[in-house]
Amino acid sequence: MNKAKSIAILAGVLVVALLGSLVAVYGIPGLGVNPVAQSISLGLDLRGGVYAVYVAQDPEQENFEGLLQSTISVLRNRLTAQGFTEATVTRQGTDRIRVEIPDVSDPQEILNIIGTPAHLQFLDEEGNVVLEGDQIKTAHAAYEGSSTVPVVAFELTSQGAADFAQATADNIGRVIYIELDGQLISAPVVEESITGGQGYISGMTDVEQAQELAMLILSGALPLEITQDEVSAISATLGVEALQTSLLAGIIGLGLVMLFMAACYRVPGLVADLALWVYVLIVVYALSVAKVQLTLPGIAGILLGIGMAVDANVIIFERFREELHQGCRLEVAVRRGFKNAITAVIDSNVTTIIAALVLMYFGTGSIKGFAITLFIGVVASMFTAVFVSRWLLTCAVSLSGGHNLAPYTRPYRERPADGRFAKHTRLFAGLSAIVLAAAVVLTCCGAGMNLGIEFTGGSLLTYEIGQPYQMADVESALQELGISEYQLAKAGDGQEPTQLQIRLKLRDDSDQLHRQLEDSLKAIYPECSYQDLTYVGPVSGQDLIDNAVKSLLIAFACMLAYIAWRFTLLSGLAALAALLHDVLIMCAFMAFFRGLFQVNSSFIAALLTIVGYSINNTIVIFDRIRELNKFPLHANQSRLTTVDLAVSSTLSRTLNTTITTLLPLICLLVLGVSSIQEFAFPLLVGMLAGTYSSVLLSGQFWAWLTDKAAKRKAAKG
Repeated sequence: MNKAKSIAILAGVLVVALLGSLVAVYGIPGLGVNPVAQSISLGLDLRGGVYAVYVAQDPEQENFEGLLQSTISVLRNRLTAQGFTEATVTRQGTDRIRVEIPDVSDPQEILNIIGTPAHLQFLDEEGNVVLEGDQIKTAHAAYEGSSTVPVVAFELTSQGAADFAQATADNIGRVIYIELDGQLISAPVVEESITGGQGYISGMTDVEQAQELAMLILSGALPLEITQDEVSAISATLGVEALQTSLLAGIIGLGLVMLFMAACYRVPGLVADLALWVYVLIVVYALSVAKVQLTLPGIAGILLGIGMAVDANVIIFERFREELHQGCRLEVAVRRGFKNAITAVIDSNVTTIIAALVLMYFGTGSIKGFAITLFIGVVASMFTAVFVSRWLLTCAVSLSGGHNLAPYTRPYRERPADGRFAKHTRLFAGLSAIVLAAAVVLTCCGAGMNLGIEFTGGSLLTYEIGQPYQMADVESALQELGISEYQLAKAGDGQEPTQLQIRLKLRDDSDQLHRQLEDSLKAIYPECSYQDLTYVGPVSGQDLIDNAVKSLLIAFACMLAYIAWRFTLLSGLAALAALLHDVLIMCAFMAFFRGLFQVNSSFIAALLTIVGYSINNTIVIFDRIRELNKFPLHANQSRLTTVDLAVSSTLSRTLNTTITTLLPLICLLVLGVSSIQEFAFPLLVGMLAGTYSSVLLSGQFWAWLTDKAAKRKAAKG
């Protein structure tokens, strides 16, 4: 490739990346193209709102599937009729309904609609039901005639209009009682037959009561009986704060990764930075086109994808440096470097894709959003590393004329394979055993992992008090409400944090309690406002545990099968043992730091992410072992020596990819909100544990398994 063509290609890619960034940020006003940010749907944890999960009763009844779909349709239509046009009502699992309503100013009111379905009945004086709530088509607050007396005006369905006309004709001069959930709310006297299919309910004290009754009427008589099993309400203020801090952490992390790559790899590092820029644009536009809902864990998935995108480049550049060290010209080194690295790049990314697919299948809500962004990120990283980086590096090499190596590589230091890793295997395994034993002792003493309410069930109320507060005031407010069993914790930054968390056991009235407690605290601290309300029932908690176990088992099985296919069965077993080690170390550190971090659904996502990602280092080492075994020079040496040589020759790649992946995670841990910190911390621990096990345990365990198998085979022979 001549220099003029290379300059044109590099300049063209740079211009396209710049224009793509400008369009993503500002759009094209003249052509009606909106900024990408406006077309990406934000999850509730980033924009605020409320979601609730309901369990349908008696799933064995006849036509359950049809009734469930009808219930979903009724809930969706009623929410739309009340102006919640962005609300989503979806099926979750086999017998659940998930309702999400963003940008809600008063989540308590919405929870009353969808959380306590009302049963409305019209009865005559003999107690006969003459009209059911499901025969009411619409209901809204209004005023009686030209007066200011508030009423609830309603319109009936065609069948309801006919039934009501007959009932009113039969009861002229008599009372028709209107009951809601068995309680009398109105007792009007029928003055004439009502044949128009419209009427009103009087007896309201104010228009707010009329509005509330209208909303409750519209929530009644669903095709299926449903019970509330999970609720979470997040204030818009908290969502905006989470979005801003996460984006700031992402920008800083991306900048640090780019600086590291440029300093470490020089011109190839700059090429990787440009490819990384292209990667970010691909992910952003993919999220926009695919209409993926971006959540807080999703942002973490994008940042994790940045580390993975660099990971592939590091693998390639290290092989490129090896070829240069062996005396190859630049063009040949580029070609051979990519060829030698391609199998390791594909194998390591496929394992992460497996973890993402498992999360997509078993995950719900924000966890599924994380899995989708992770999947998009891995595919985009493979594309940019294998095609874009190679194309750009080829162009950059042609500019140098193929002779000046200084801008393309640092002095290559070949690490000797002197057994420094293999001879200390027992020591490293013993250190891991001590850590795990300490975690087991803590668990047996009742100080294991701090399980969040998503596992244990219960209610978690979070308030922003607005000023330093006294726990005694909070305890008094709780006791006045008759609450004796609770856990209080201060949250937020600074020596005197202003956030308050209240953890309660399972309570069906947590939504009403939330408002009562807020009123009590406002009497003492006027600036008090809610931040988050979460309720998880026992069914959701048990399902979360079951899905976590299933997810891990399926991920382990899929990765064992893939590695056994690509390498050997013993390689798969060694890799699986390393993964189990990483998972247990993560759990151990969550027990050690139980006072700082809770274990919730995001921890499951972190576990599966580590299962998919930490195996990358192991695969790179196994790939090098496979390559070394092809040379006659290494045929007669011990397997431990081969492992040590493989670890030594890939150590630069292992350390560099660990650093580039940890940089964004550290930024999230330092700058992120508490919910993202609970996700970033186990990921960070898992990354370090994965590097540790890959370098010091997995290859050595493979050698031990292989030697044992060879001895058994020889004995049989």
